[in-house]
Amino acid sequence: MTLINRLFISSSVITVLLVGFLASSAGAETATFQRSSEVAEQLADFKRTAWELRREADALNSVTPSKRLSWQSHTYRLDALKDHVNEMGKTLAALEAQKSAATEGQRMAIEYVRPHLVSVAQNVTQAIELVNEDRKNVHWGEYAEAVSNIYDHADALHGKLDTILDYEDARMDYENARMRFETLELPTSAGGG
Repeated sequence: MTLINRLFISSSVITVLLVGFLASSAGAETATFQRSSEVAEQLADFKRTAWELRREADALNSVTPSKRLSWQSHTYRLDALKDHVNEMGKTLAALEAQKSAATEGQRMAIEYVRPHLVSVAQNVTQAIELVNEDRKNVHWGEYAEAVSNIYDHADALHGKLDTILDYEDARMDYENARMRFETLELPTSAGGG
């Protein structure tokens, strides 16, 4: 084989390896982006449910001191809160399983919501147990404190999640705009020509 043929074959092999590497890294980036998008969708659903949880907790918290609602009305609202907490717990478990595919902001959101969701769940359980022990407990301080804690943690959960996701969206928008800007072919001077 001549030197030219060897160089041609060597350069062809290097080209094939380089193209293969670039294709596999592009495929990996696409797969990571798709998984990150799935996490974003799940976080958006989680945020909507967190908003519903906070709204329901606020409604219960606002009527608890009035003593005008029956214990059945309190039980109805507590059941709705329990359903939201259970739904969010399942979604959080799925999000935690996909945490390695999440962006930095998404991972932060997943980590920060867990303690508040756990606290909401504990306080909902406490309030339900108080009603189950004695229906008149809905008119006493321990129950009112549990309901107030439910609202406080639901509000903190939604607030932190909303702020983190807004920041993540703004960061991603900035990155996309920066990448688009870098691809523009602009003259090197503003007044030049």
